[in-house]
Amino acid sequence: MGHEDTRGDMRECGAVATGGRAVPARGGVGVRPLVVAGKELKTYLLDVQALFFSLALPLLLVGLMVAAFGGQDEFHATAYVVNLDRGEVGADLVARLDAAPGIEVELLDEGTAARRLDRSQILCAIVIPPGFSDDVKAGRPPELIIRRRGTGGREGQIVVSYALGLTREVAGEHLVAGRVTEVLAGMGRPAARETVDARVAALFAEARAEPPVEVVEEAVGARAEPVAIYLPGLVSMFALFSLTLVSVGIVEERKKGTLERLMTTRLTRGELLTGMWLGSIGRGLLQILFLLGVAWPIFRIFTPASFARVVAFSALVVVSAAGIGLVIAALARTAEQANWIAVFFTMVMTTLGGSFFDVSGARGVLGVASRLTYNFWANDGLRRLIARGETLASPAVLTDMAVLAGIAVVSWAVAAAFFRVRADER
Repeated sequence: MGHEDTRGDMRECGAVATGGRAVPARGGVGVRPLVVAGKELKTYLLDVQALFFSLALPLLLVGLMVAAFGGQDEFHATAYVVNLDRGEVGADLVARLDAAPGIEVELLDEGTAARRLDRSQILCAIVIPPGFSDDVKAGRPPELIIRRRGTGGREGQIVVSYALGLTREVAGEHLVAGRVTEVLAGMGRPAARETVDARVAALFAEARAEPPVEVVEEAVGARAEPVAIYLPGLVSMFALFSLTLVSVGIVEERKKGTLERLMTTRLTRGELLTGMWLGSIGRGLLQILFLLGVAWPIFRIFTPASFARVVAFSALVVVSAAGIGLVIAALARTAEQANWIAVFFTMVMTTLGGSFFDVSGARGVLGVASRLTYNFWANDGLRRLIARGETLASPAVLTDMAVLAGIAVVSWAVAAAFFRVRADER
């Protein structure tokens, strides 16, 4: 019986074998890599564990980091006050300090405050001395005693500044009331001091409620949102990690002989490599679009224009990471080697590349080492776009894009030079 050459038949049909079945490679040469890429994406979408790792886990980590390190932008502190004054002005000062934004007053007796200061349980205490109300009403400069340990701490210094400002405010109101009383008496229209005090206090309260000067806060450059700080590092880290782990699957397919069977079709070695590269890019883009798309409505850090810029830059990040994954697949001989290389490479690049802290201004050995990593250029560009509001036309962002494009080209060249179809090739 004659032997039938099935290889020739498959070449004539132009079929691409995918996991035990043949998928027609319709169209010309340019379509065949897309068939391989489609197979890679289908495999990825059917893998529940891979979907959770690459989609849900990054989003979960963003939430955890914001909850752990984000905190509140507003100032919060406790003012420890010893009120030795028995008058209403001292009580008014305590009430105003307690009503100040971010400050909570805790009243202490003199002995307790002294013990806590000695034991460093508190760093600063504000003492309102006896006769404070009498001095204010008489128009004499009031005295406020500040007892602190060392410098009093950052929060203590801020609280003291508030207290001194409020003391001047209270003293100024009573000074105005005294002068108004004197003027009215000189005009032959005497008025009770209590009446004048009440009227002046009401006028100052209205001024505080609706101040004549409006203060507008405007963030220049960097955004304050913690998610804008942590999101770039997570995007680059998970893009690199998940796409380099694709190399494990490629090595396993080589070991099983799947890649060799694919070469029995019209599919060339270059088309096979291109198809797997495009599949990795598609997988990475799905991951990035999901992460950024969910972060947009939840954290509200994008505008339509800024979102488009970040997605465009992230596409280049994915292209570079996919190229690095192909290099690992080309150099590793076993799936175990590919796995360890991917994990080790990602951890080193993430640490030195400043995924969770900005190292763009680092000098010396750290500065040089960080710039030798893929993550540095990805993180720098994403931070400039997300946290600093820069555009793709920014010189620094253009530099980041040029480096990432260079990494993609070099990775492709290395992968093409060393990629093996058969497990026994050297």
